[in-house]
Amino acid sequence: MGRYAAVSESPAPLTAEDLSAFAVVSEAVIAPEGDRVAYAVRRMDVTANRYRAAIFVSSADGSPDAVAWTDGAADDATPRWSPDGTRIAFVSDRGAVPEGKKRAPKNVFVVDGPDTAPRQVAAFADDCGDLVWLPDGSGVIVTLKDPAPLQPDDAPKVYDRVRYKSDDAGMLDLRRKHLWLVPLRGGDPRKLTDGDWDDSQPAISPDGATVAFTSNRTADRDRNTVTDIWTVPLRGGPPARVTTEQGQYGNASWSPDGAAIACLGTVDAVGAGARNTRVWRFGSAGGAGTDLLGTWDRTTGSRVMSDIRGEPAPFPPAWTRDGRILFIGSDQGTANLYSVDQRGGGVRAETVGAHQLVAATVDRDVRCFAGVLATATSPGEVVTGQPGGTMRAITSLNRGLLSARYIAEPERVAFTGADGWAIEGWLLKPRGFDPSKRWPLVLEIHGGPHGAYGHSFFHEFQVLAGRGYAVLYANPRGSHGYGDAFVRACVGDWGGKDYEDLMAGVDMALGLGWVDRDRQYVTGGSYGGFMTNWIVGHTDRFKAAVTQRSISNNISAFGTSDIGWHFWGYEMGGAAPWRDAHRLVERSPLTYVTNVKTPLLILHAEKDFRCPIEQAEQLFVALKVLGKEAVFVRFQDDTHELTRGGKPKNRIDHARRIADWFDAHP
Repeated sequence: MGRYAAVSESPAPLTAEDLSAFAVVSEAVIAPEGDRVAYAVRRMDVTANRYRAAIFVSSADGSPDAVAWTDGAADDATPRWSPDGTRIAFVSDRGAVPEGKKRAPKNVFVVDGPDTAPRQVAAFADDCGDLVWLPDGSGVIVTLKDPAPLQPDDAPKVYDRVRYKSDDAGMLDLRRKHLWLVPLRGGDPRKLTDGDWDDSQPAISPDGATVAFTSNRTADRDRNTVTDIWTVPLRGGPPARVTTEQGQYGNASWSPDGAAIACLGTVDAVGAGARNTRVWRFGSAGGAGTDLLGTWDRTTGSRVMSDIRGEPAPFPPAWTRDGRILFIGSDQGTANLYSVDQRGGGVRAETVGAHQLVAATVDRDVRCFAGVLATATSPGEVVTGQPGGTMRAITSLNRGLLSARYIAEPERVAFTGADGWAIEGWLLKPRGFDPSKRWPLVLEIHGGPHGAYGHSFFHEFQVLAGRGYAVLYANPRGSHGYGDAFVRACVGDWGGKDYEDLMAGVDMALGLGWVDRDRQYVTGGSYGGFMTNWIVGHTDRFKAAVTQRSISNNISAFGTSDIGWHFWGYEMGGAAPWRDAHRLVERSPLTYVTNVKTPLLILHAEKDFRCPIEQAEQLFVALKVLGKEAVFVRFQDDTHELTRGGKPKNRIDHARRIADWFDAHP
């Protein structure tokens, strides 16, 4: 348990191993009539080193009557109510494992009730997703890759385009993803879209005649990051583009009369991650769009980060019967339900609170919603409510574990960063806190750089607090939730004023009087790993550091990251290895490796294609050649998502190593 395990008071500290005891819900789907909620409860099976999930149904009014509709023997996900509310379609790996494969593909199943066996309604060779019902209940639409060509597994992989790998899919075989209709009343699955592009996020028009979807069908689609809303007749015919071929638009939602489509997006695809994502309205036949949010200077989406689950799927805008559109938005470390007038303007909060509304769905009449609500002290429970009303929790999946462990309540802190900017953060006090003593402090730095910390649960933070560390986490410039200018402020300046913001936060904590100046520690992942590497090359104030899935060399990241060729070009102010290379070198932590005096633990997944493991290799080798204290841990068979959805054993080991490393450097 480490150096601070001797604290005797109850409750016990949260441990790395406790991660396996959490029940995690990522979405809750309300039935068409608004009376019931379906949700998949996912748990770790550490022995098998995998996840299993069962689908449950509860009454929307909070009655304690949760009933399992599937048995949890497989990983059942994405429950979707049939239009008449009698059946649930879902995707699962509960099918047979094909010869030569390690697992079964995720196919479509339908279950008629809690006492019936799910039946498989499709037998695709690859995972399918984006599951939606047809309005008449006669079938479902899914997305699926084109069939794999017949060739030996050890055949050379030949690429002729820049998008040849992906962190979530690995080394690509260049097959495209398209929409498929799976009939439930007889007949074979039918392909709805085709071509040398990827199609996703299907949404059915109210009359069931047309499908809207997201695709990049631009001529230069291999090199740009454009996404558009398209429509295609369900019975066949040429697709039609709705949006502009210039921005990033997705998550289409039809108006009740089918005349308009609302979606989420940015007017310019370049650097879209560093901009507020807006709610847009387009005519379903195309034409000029309207940014409905007006002067509301925040972003849509549930942007608050957590290590309990990956980034939530966006909630498509929902048209209400009273002339408004619902959406999830993020503001200063919170995520809540908002609405905007269908003609534009008049944004108002429909839920309020220091929490993260992770996901939401609405009933047929858009009068009630169900969602998943997380806080800094709870990884998430299913809630129901009405827009503008109060929410009620209808599950208490983790109450037993949380009540038996020390869970630190965050205290909001505010401090002045570079240029006098106001910076927000939170502080967890350590288990057994006594203000008359001096306590070690861990600075945690989020990824992105355009992510955001806030009112959501972090297992890693709570493990450290249980070990006796104060934990400081903050949103320096570049973070979402503070306006468009704030989120763009680190572009072209990684390691500049964002670094100053973070150091100002540590100085603020030292000024509290109970933080031990000689026991300061730092860690972070992705951009937070970049910043950890940057910090140890620019100050020796930290006793030890842990860099997670990090970046050390901007030159090589440009060509080895799955997004490097466009992401680094924008984030580094337009620099490229053949243009302004000095800028990339100047802002690379590797450039300052001779300055490093801080013992560094390097944690990285071998299949990370977002921040490739060669970034960790370069840093580690340089440190060892220079005689510095460094340890390199490589996690097999995991990607950049290791800490949020990786192999259970790896996630537990990863959390344990961070705390152990700090304990080993008192």
